[in-house]
Amino acid sequence: MVSYKKLLNILKKVEEPDFTFVEGSFPPVFENAEGIIVKDVEGNEYLDFSSFFGVSFTGHSQAFIKEEAKNGFFHGLGDLIPSKEKILLMDEISNIIGNNFKGILLQNGSDAVEACLRSAYLYKKNKTVIAFKGAYHGTALTALSVTYSSNFRERFSDLLPFRAKFFDYSLDSLEKIDSYLSKNQASSIIVEPIQGRAGIKIPPKGFLKGLEKISNEKDIPLIFDEVFTGFGKTGEYFAKDYFKVKPDLIAFGKGLTGAFPLSGCFGKREIMDLWGESRGEATYTFTFSGNPFFSRVALRNIKKIESLNFRKKVREIERFLSRELERLKSFFTLKIKEVRGLGTMWGIELFPPLNSFQVFKRLLLNEKIITLPSGEKGEALEILPPLIAEEKDLEKLIKALERTFETF
Repeated sequence: MVSYKKLLNILKKVEEPDFTFVEGSFPPVFENAEGIIVKDVEGNEYLDFSSFFGVSFTGHSQAFIKEEAKNGFFHGLGDLIPSKEKILLMDEISNIIGNNFKGILLQNGSDAVEACLRSAYLYKKNKTVIAFKGAYHGTALTALSVTYSSNFRERFSDLLPFRAKFFDYSLDSLEKIDSYLSKNQASSIIVEPIQGRAGIKIPPKGFLKGLEKISNEKDIPLIFDEVFTGFGKTGEYFAKDYFKVKPDLIAFGKGLTGAFPLSGCFGKREIMDLWGESRGEATYTFTFSGNPFFSRVALRNIKKIESLNFRKKVREIERFLSRELERLKSFFTLKIKEVRGLGTMWGIELFPPLNSFQVFKRLLLNEKIITLPSGEKGEALEILPPLIAEEKDLEKLIKALERTFETF
């Protein structure tokens, strides 16, 4: 067995230094995961309350993935010759989204966001996009155009293909956006219905509806980036349904398969049809687009979400975390500034000088609890338990948070 220290030394030697933060015995090196439990190479077990960036929402290493692996047919011919699995999955997604939407399957969130931005560009022929402070839409160049953080943008700003006009993620911005669009053109408005990487920021009441109204009045496509929120985390398949808003385009990914890189962009037919008829080669495609194995897994994962009675289970998790995290806030008044969340997505904003990476690291090493550091300045701890988390698991999380906050 190779020790984790040796593995970390190898990592530092072969990986570019900006990618993984390595310091002393941090981080642990994971080896396998099943359900809510993750194991490292030293045999330590951790409870996962991150769903691994929201991907493993139905739990790790689901049995149906192993079953589908036995069926073979792991790769297809993408845009050239479709697989049965890809067609069935696209039909299922279109039915879930509703409104007769159509689209394309891709690989990751950045791809899906780019497809939405490209589609809107075909509709409006303009490179300006209305976006929001705190937004995270991905780090590939097109998605980076509408990602707010200077940490991601500053070194590559000269390369970005779209021009983003950033507004506050607040009700006050509605009037400003309306005024701006009365004098300027834009190809789209792109928004996360819940900002994830910004620290689980919930939109103020009326904000998303206000964007929908502006979009309709100005005939500018409204894009919902649901890569983070999609496939059950609000208690609906998509946050658009929770907030009762009808976007023109939707980007999704992460929780679609529960394990593999598969994403998509779906939108109104009058927009998507502007791509034109195929002439034998798609103008926006990837080697693994609509991968048959990933598509089979996605179909099984959607069935799993349904079988877990996700609408009821999400509300149960929401009630527990809302109650218990607010209780923590009332106890640690000098450490916890705000608790916010919806469904299974929760953020604990901290008072400086405490930052989320400190708390994340201590929870990970001392309590064997996996959460995520988040926020523009590292000010929020992100919690996103998988759908299979039981109340006893959530109780362990709360007790671990109590012990950890007591140490600061």
